[in-house]
Amino acid sequence: MARAYLSADERREQILDCAQRLFFSKGFEATTVQDLMIAAGVSKGGFYHHFAAKDDVLEALSARMAGLTVGIIEEVISQPGLSAFEQMDQCLRALRRFKRDQADGILAAFETLLRPENIALYDRINRANIKTVLPMFETIIEAGRRDGCFNVPDARLAAEAILALGSMSHDMVANAIAARGTADRARANAALEQGLTFQGIIIDRILGLPDGSIQFVEPGFVDALLPLED
Repeated sequence: MARAYLSADERREQILDCAQRLFFSKGFEATTVQDLMIAAGVSKGGFYHHFAAKDDVLEALSARMAGLTVGIIEEVISQPGLSAFEQMDQCLRALRRFKRDQADGILAAFETLLRPENIALYDRINRANIKTVLPMFETIIEAGRRDGCFNVPDARLAAEAILALGSMSHDMVANAIAARGTADRARANAALEQGLTFQGIIIDRILGLPDGSIQFVEPGFVDALLPLED
C-alpha cells in the first residue's frame, strides 16, 4: 500500500512508476485505471487528482522518459566552445553511451515496447521523445546553418527528418532482440548495425556534410548491446 505521508509530487511519481511496470508487462491497452489504482495503492479520488484518464498517465510517462534524453543533450551543449557540428556529433555519441551503459534496462523496455500489443505505447513514447528533443536539435542545426557548418534550407525540417529516422530501426531492433539465443543472432545484429550505419549517412546528407562526417554508430556497438554469446 502507498504510504500516507507521500507528497503530491511523490504520489504522482509513484503512480507513474507503477504505470511503467504495468504498461510494460501487460500492455497499455490491457491495463485499466483500476489496475493502476491497486498497484499504486491510491483511491479513485487520489488517482483522478493527478490524472484525468489513463491516456494522461501515458503522456506523463512518455514525457518523463523523454526527459532523460533532454538531460543528456543539455549536458553536452552546456560545454563551452563547441561548434554546432561538435554539439551534434557529441550529442549522438552521448546518447549511444547511455544506451550501452544502460543496456539491460533499455533492452528490457524495448523487448516489451516492440510487442504488437504495445505498438500504441511505443508510438506515444517515440512521439513524446521527438517533441521534447526537436527544439534542441533545431537550435543546434540553426547555429550550424548560420556559421556554415551545415548546409540546410530549414533547421526545423532537418531536425524533424533526423529524429524521424528512429522509426527506421523498429523492425531491425525487434528482429535482433528476437534472434537472441538463436543461430540467427549474428545475422540480425549485422543487419541492425548496417541499418544504423546507413542512418548516419542519411544524417550527413540531411545536414549537407560529406558521408562519414557523423559517426552515428561505432563498429561493434550492436554486438556490445546484444552480445552474441550468453
